[in-house]
Amino acid sequence: MKNNIITTIGKGKPHIAIVGCVHGDEIIGQKVINEIKKIKLLRGSISFIIANPAAVAKKKRFIFKDLNRAFPGKEGGRVEEGVAYRLIPALKQFAIVLDIHATNSNFNCLAVVTKLNKQVKQLLAFTPITKMALIRKKVFGGSSLIDHCKLGISLEYGPNKTGRNYKKALADIKVILRNLKMLPGQVEVYKQKELFTVSGTYAVSGQFKQNSELKDFQLIKRGETVGFTGQKPIVSSKSFYPLFLGKGRYPKILSLVASKSYLRL
Repeated sequence: MKNNIITTIGKGKPHIAIVGCVHGDEIIGQKVINEIKKIKLLRGSISFIIANPAAVAKKKRFIFKDLNRAFPGKEGGRVEEGVAYRLIPALKQFAIVLDIHATNSNFNCLAVVTKLNKQVKQLLAFTPITKMALIRKKVFGGSSLIDHCKLGISLEYGPNKTGRNYKKALADIKVILRNLKMLPGQVEVYKQKELFTVSGTYAVSGQFKQNSELKDFQLIKRGETVGFTGQKPIVSSKSFYPLFLGKGRYPKILSLVASKSYLRL
């Protein structure tokens, strides 16, 4: 596949993919892939994809457009649009896609899925991360990578993008592989999850400065001060649970907006 070299270890089924560097400044995926490549599998095969090598080379999140907002892409499109278009046929051949990310938001880890069917629930039960976000296709219009996989999960690790926390991501991936019986060891299931169902984003102005007391996954109540524009306090128009606050937030967005429940798988 042009510009994306896919390497594979093992052979046969299950055939899964580990994707890193959808964002070029998130080198955690590359570090995990380098370690997983050294492993001898009991069964099945793993393919490794560095999704946005042009952005990696420039140490930038993206060149033209956020790749995780560029799917399904466009044939002959500019940089990430073309990458997304070319990735889709490759992604569809895998039984499972594990997409690794890093965030500057101040939290440890989060699993992200776009649906909650039987297969997704089983994969989540195999995943040791306790907090999960459900971001259905309608929220961002099917523009993320895992929207275009048979079965995909994004794994987010904070609180920075230096790659320093790659060992946590590596350990989680190994647990998933062990639970898929691709590595030796006892199967462990993780049935209790905090479920944050995302409905959209909370928009703010370009001059907005966030209230430093806000924390990811902690309820913001209607009327609570979420930040300031100059000296003017900005209060929340609704109650919600925020995801990706602080240094991990997008421009002109306070956070993702979610409701919270508990899920037993």
